[in-house]
Amino acid sequence: MPNQNLTKQTNLVEINISPLDQIYDSLHEEGQTIVHCLYVSKSKFVNGGWVNIHPTTFLVRNEETLPLLHAENIPMAPSMHMFKRPGELKNFTLIFPAIPKEWDQFSLIEECSSGGGFVVKNLSRNDSGVYQVSLY
Repeated sequence: MPNQNLTKQTNLVEINISPLDQIYDSLHEEGQTIVHCLYVSKSKFVNGGWVNIHPTTFLVRNEETLPLLHAENIPMAPSMHMFKRPGELKNFTLIFPAIPKEWDQFSLIEECSSGGGFVVKNLSRNDSGVYQVSLY
C-alpha cells in the first residue's frame, strides 16, 4: 500500500456576535414561566377540605393569555388532593409558556365552572421567569 501523507486542515470561521444574541433572545423568550404555589387548607372544613387545579388556569395581561402547560404535585380537576386537617400545607408548581417581554405585570387566574378558582393579581415580571405565590 502506498504511503499517503494526510494533512489535517483547520478552517477558521469568523462569527458575528449580533445574530447569536438574537438567537439567545429568541430562545429565552421561548422558555417557560414557573409558578411555585403554596396552598394552606381551610380551617372552615374539619379535614381541611381539598385542592386541585383546573386545566383552564392561565396567566393574563389585558386580553392576552398564556395557558397552563403542566402542573406538578397537584391533581388536575376533577381529581382532588384531600387534606387530613385544617392548616395543612400543599406545595405545587405550575408551568406556563414564557411571559412576553412587554408584560410588566400579570395575573394568575384559575377558571372553574363551579367558581372558587385561584386569582393572584399584579404579579411583577422578573428576569428569571420563576415566581412564588401563596394561596390561602
